[in-house]
Amino acid sequence: MVRSRPRGRMTTVVLALMALSMPFLLAGPASAQAPVVGRSFANAAGARDYYLHVPPGDPTGKPLMVYLHGCTDPQSQLADTGFSLTKVADELGFVLAYPIQTAAANERYCWNWFDPANQARGQGESSIIADLTKSLIGEFGLDRSRVYVGGYSAGGAMSTVMAAGYPDLYAAIAPMAGGPYGLNPQTFSADLSGASIVAAMGERARPVPGFFLQDLADQTSLYPIGRANLTQWLGAYRVAGEPAVPSVPTTVTATTDPVPTTVERYAAGSCVLAEFRTPIGPDHIGGGLLMQSGRGVELQHDLMNFLLAHRLGASWQACG
Repeated sequence: MVRSRPRGRMTTVVLALMALSMPFLLAGPASAQAPVVGRSFANAAGARDYYLHVPPGDPTGKPLMVYLHGCTDPQSQLADTGFSLTKVADELGFVLAYPIQTAAANERYCWNWFDPANQARGQGESSIIADLTKSLIGEFGLDRSRVYVGGYSAGGAMSTVMAAGYPDLYAAIAPMAGGPYGLNPQTFSADLSGASIVAAMGERARPVPGFFLQDLADQTSLYPIGRANLTQWLGAYRVAGEPAVPSVPTTVTATTDPVPTTVERYAAGSCVLAEFRTPIGPDHIGGGLLMQSGRGVELQHDLMNFLLAHRLGASWQACG
């Protein structure tokens, strides 16, 4: 069920303080406030508000990106950075949805990716996000083969949950600064073979290509966690029927925009299964700002270019 609502007044104090301490990250080109509509969605598992941006023109046949925020107040986090990903949506022509976690569900506004009650298909928060996705596809007549989910920090970790539960819905994912599927946050242990992901996928199992990003200086989501996330998904690709998954990158390049970054790509033939980016510089909060502010627009372009290059594959097929 979808309900439109007026956009609420957003708090600016948190990011104003961040701006004083991190001028480099926020000093990018000013991004115009693209039109964003506040809405609500509900299913049997609960209700969540979300922001929706539809680029100009007829949305029929356009791709859909569902972006999942990290912890801390998401409304000020998204609004005060100018919704810069909407600019990319206008340029590349995709519909963009930002589901919003509630303080009632998690006092820090984190998606509860670590809770088994939210991990199974058709249950909890993952079902709310999936059903919202399906609702938007139907409402706007979007391209069913080009639907994506990604996010940063807790949103990145929740993206792995969405791919494990709904590989028949999302063509590719972007689990940035997140963690492996089924990671125990107390012991930092997880099955890195990928077998648990494929088991969760069941008969719908397929390799789901991923755009990974993990900053070398991140003291919250540590770099080894990001490498473990990649290792787990490469394993899942093999278990899910892609025998040609490379153990080492097929290409390694570098970029300096917006910060010095190493870019690894893992391809099986013409299908790029994974891209793993290692920025050198920003901490956890700074990396999140790069994904949402005007300073990181080029990185956001790279993210969406990777995702948009992938179409939904059939069972046991990575690239459609």
